[in-house]
Amino acid sequence: MKVSPWQSYEAEAKMAWVQIQKAQEASWDDYERVSQAAGVDENPPEGLILHAAGEENGRWRSVSVWESQAAYERFRDQRIMPAVKQEIGEDAMTTGPPPQESFEVKHMVKP
Repeated sequence: MKVSPWQSYEAEAKMAWVQIQKAQEASWDDYERVSQAAGVDENPPEGLILHAAGEENGRWRSVSVWESQAAYERFRDQRIMPAVKQEIGEDAMTTGPPPQESFEVKHMVKP
């Protein structure tokens, strides 16, 4: 992966991974409740490089950059899924995660 000369990060340069999610059923309020229950603002997940989220047509969208796919999967399994179960309920667990796209980063600029 090519990293901008502004900053060079060895861990990020090895296997950075991007995840894009587009919720079809969950609202922005659902996103905020799950995020708060998972404690992401107070205790950002290990391996997270960047996370941005917003609302479009009443549904949430997010883009996250992780040090690796494994870092994302740990966060999902250990913090997000329990928070989803707590805040949205068992039914959300059966429908699976929102549609997502993911890919390994080949180039990243981080000023």
